[in-house]
Amino acid sequence: MMIRDLLRSNVGRARGKRLVIVSACIADDFPEILKEISTKEAYIVKTCPEAEHINLIGYKIASFISYSNVKEVTTISVEGSPHCIQLHYIVEDIRKHFLEFSVKHYVFNKKELIEIEPSVIKLSRHLGKLKKILERCK
Repeated sequence: MMIRDLLRSNVGRARGKRLVIVSACIADDFPEILKEISTKEAYIVKTCPEAEHINLIGYKIASFISYSNVKEVTTISVEGSPHCIQLHYIVEDIRKHFLEFSVKHYVFNKKELIEIEPSVIKLSRHLGKLKKILERCK
């Protein structure tokens, strides 16, 4: 299983594959977790939104999807990271406004992958709505 650096990868190399975007710290410290989702059809890249600006990351992801005709993107980030959550936001933004593809989102918590629905990603961007939901739950 090869894990490439997102910003240093050729966007044409993922042709016909599923793009898997993983937080660099997970890829570096827990590569075994990626075996669950790694197949011949997976082109795995790592990136760190704490070290690299999300606009650069987003442009590169969009380029991968467009130039390699990627039809599915999987995003894996660290649960609770204020930096990593941006990976989910940028993938959803690209999907909503620019390109069509299917998506899977996961967070990594205590050596476990937890799947997150796109609707949860969308809601997490709207703090006012979240506040109202929490007030109703009290």
